[in-house]
Amino acid sequence: MEALGIDGKLLLGQIVNFLILFGALGYFLYKPVVKMLTDRQNTIADSLENAKKIEENLAKSEAKTKAALELAQSEARKVLEEAIKLASDQKNKILAEAQTQSDRIIASAKAEAKQAKDDVVADAKKELSSVVLAALDKIIGHDIDETTKEKLTKNAIEEI
Repeated sequence: MEALGIDGKLLLGQIVNFLILFGALGYFLYKPVVKMLTDRQNTIADSLENAKKIEENLAKSEAKTKAALELAQSEARKVLEEAIKLASDQKNKILAEAQTQSDRIIASAKAEAKQAKDDVVADAKKELSSVVLAALDKIIGHDIDETTKEKLTKNAIEEI
């Protein structure tokens, strides 16, 4: 090798120095860089996994929110239907009460009208009776007894 201009001791020294430098660089530089890259790769993988979990949780959360919203809408519809039914029942009850009260008022008015008519008829009979008695007294005179006068008065009123 000396013919090529390579000194064996120097080459061996350079090989030893290279191995020492390679070992030192590997120990002090390569391992920390590889460790840092591995940690970075693990961090990225963890971040991606967390992002997937977050997406899944978000999807679950959206599904729960949608289900809760549908449930709330369903309950709102039920409450609205119940309110409409209750309002309809109340309307029917009020109408029935109004009809009953109206019937009662009409019946009361009819009874009052009948009573007023009966009173007027009774008053008219009394007046007519006195007019008939007066007419009988003038026509026949005082010669008739009270029983006959009453019979004639009654017959005259019934004919009228």
